[in-house]
Amino acid sequence: MNQDYTDIIQRLSQLLCQAIAEREVNLLDGLEQLDFELAKLLRLVGLQVMSMLLNNLAQTVTQEAKKTRFVVHRRMSAAYSVLFGIVEVESPYLWNKQEHRGCRPVKEKLLIEHGERSIAVKRALTDFGAEESFGQAAKRFQEHYGWKVERSPLRREVESIANVAQQYVENRLQRLETSFKSLIPPSKRDGWNRILVELDGCQIRTGICIPSEKEELTPIRRIKKCQRPTEWREVRVGLARRVEQKDQRTFIARMGQYPEVVQQLHSAAIDQGLSTYTLVYSLADGGNGLREALEAKFTNFQFILDHSHFKQHLYQAVEAMEFPRSVSSVWFKCALDLIEHGQVKKIISRLKRWSGKGQKVVLNFSKYLERFRSAVHYDQYRALGLPIGSGEVESAHRYIPQKRLKIPGATWHPDTINPMLALRVIRANDWWDDFWLTAF
Repeated sequence: MNQDYTDIIQRLSQLLCQAIAEREVNLLDGLEQLDFELAKLLRLVGLQVMSMLLNNLAQTVTQEAKKTRFVVHRRMSAAYSVLFGIVEVESPYLWNKQEHRGCRPVKEKLLIEHGERSIAVKRALTDFGAEESFGQAAKRFQEHYGWKVERSPLRREVESIANVAQQYVENRLQRLETSFKSLIPPSKRDGWNRILVELDGCQIRTGICIPSEKEELTPIRRIKKCQRPTEWREVRVGLARRVEQKDQRTFIARMGQYPEVVQQLHSAAIDQGLSTYTLVYSLADGGNGLREALEAKFTNFQFILDHSHFKQHLYQAVEAMEFPRSVSSVWFKCALDLIEHGQVKKIISRLKRWSGKGQKVVLNFSKYLERFRSAVHYDQYRALGLPIGSGEVESAHRYIPQKRLKIPGATWHPDTINPMLALRVIRANDWWDDFWLTAF
């Protein structure tokens, strides 16, 4: 709204204040709940004002249609949800006898349909539904806005918005790629010297309902029972940030193969200032194909093997040797110290010559270490101010996918996971306001 309504707000406030003071004889007794009760009154005022405004607009567009030889053929109304509640809006059907065609000006020009909701309502429902279970979101919405939306309509609304959110995220990341490739000559591009990217995965339970072969019906709705076999699928979360700035990060999250996830991670790095001369450091575990996918996408690239994962593999190899406890501890510390100081070849050579117990496990670890021999120089990484543990992206798992998609009892249809992840990413990246401004 573009106008200043300060004077009107002042008069209405004085009028309402005077009325409350005159009518509420025990005002002091309920002082602690006064603002709560006043919020109810203001919601009723808001609902009444919205009803008047929308019906005035509906009357205006209807009158405009009548000027072009349309007449009211059938009087109808539409229940339209606004932030204060549900408004009944007159939405007649008009007919042009000469042209033999009808129209619904309220639906066509005001975009008000029966059962539709305003953007503000959709945003509020999505705000709750992206954070909590749909049932709990419905309760929270009623608690905050004073009227009820059932769980199932809320779920359908949030899932519909989530599909838009997925398209928004993909388009935004694609625009970053386009700008990186074509808008500015790469040789002249400004950017930060060092960028850190991290990528890690977690498991989300999924399931698809399959009609049961039995003729059993559900007790309430009396429909055929379904079976839903569950399957755990991997969701990958990544982040990109400038090495020197830990509080500004761009997140991505997706259920998909490494190439498409790494592509989004590359776009996130562009958002953080990636250029052709940027040094890119990637911190991740030793998942099959992960390092190769990252190396294929990033130039000036250095992979860092997550320190805790590396220590876990080293410990398993030392344990397989079955030394006495005191010897095992010393061997582990010495090997770890040598590797961290850059003497990886020496340890690999010793492991390959091992002929005692656990030879197969030790040999496998030597191959693992050979594969990541350039990614375990931890003392050097510390000296460069780089992290050596993936705690940052593992923490992101907790508040991006897991907080919403891994709540107790949740089983997701595979097709809904990426859209819901998009909502979580938009929130984590502070794109929420821009999403609602540009996507609707």
